[in-house]
Amino acid sequence: MKYFDIHSHMLPGVDDGAENLEEAMSMIDLSYNEGTRKLILTPHYARGDNKYQESELPIIFENFKKEVEKVHPDMELYLGNEVLYEEGVVSDLKEGLIQTINNTKYVLVEFNIRTSYIQLYEVMQKLANARFRPIIAHVERYRCLFKHIDRIEELKRMEVLLQMNVSSVYGGFLDENARWCKKLVKEGYIDLFGTDAHDMEDRAPYIKDYANWIEKKCGLDYLEKTFWDNPERIVENKYIND
Repeated sequence: MKYFDIHSHMLPGVDDGAENLEEAMSMIDLSYNEGTRKLILTPHYARGDNKYQESELPIIFENFKKEVEKVHPDMELYLGNEVLYEEGVVSDLKEGLIQTINNTKYVLVEFNIRTSYIQLYEVMQKLANARFRPIIAHVERYRCLFKHIDRIEELKRMEVLLQMNVSSVYGGFLDENARWCKKLVKEGYIDLFGTDAHDMEDRAPYIKDYANWIEKKCGLDYLEKTFWDNPERIVENKYIND
């Protein structure tokens, strides 16, 4: 099976991910060898603290895309941002300063790991009211959601999409975080997976072994839905449950 990685930091020189073209291409090569054929590049967006000019990001992306096409012509790349939520983000989205995923209404949002549930919930409402479709990045990290299935279910009722980092499913029985992640996966709460790759060492774009575990525990249908079908619908600006 081929994979669609919805969360990565491979665009060179724009955030804490790939530092240069050489490292970025090494990450692309590894990703390709793992079976990934579609990638959303999601550099961090933090108001007033970006390493790039917002207007230049699409140009940087297009130049990188040309480099990738020379080596892997069948690798498809899309642009987005991983947005750190703070006051003013909704305005920035409306003004076009933030890259939604492939210029759709979908936006990948992250929070401080200690954000309160009330704040997270209110942000989801604000984004929905502004006609955006929020995806919570690495949902497993937030303490306000840890072991709170009721809150997870409330977010799902709001049609908020949940993305998990694939490596989070690994861990022994005594690892509370891993147990929580496995529960979310096995019970079908996770809509999307991504590598959240930043480098070739601790946060490399490995995906295949994790995907195999998910297929073993949840079946091929769930694997295809979360690793291909849902991301496909997102870049086409379609609702995933249509």
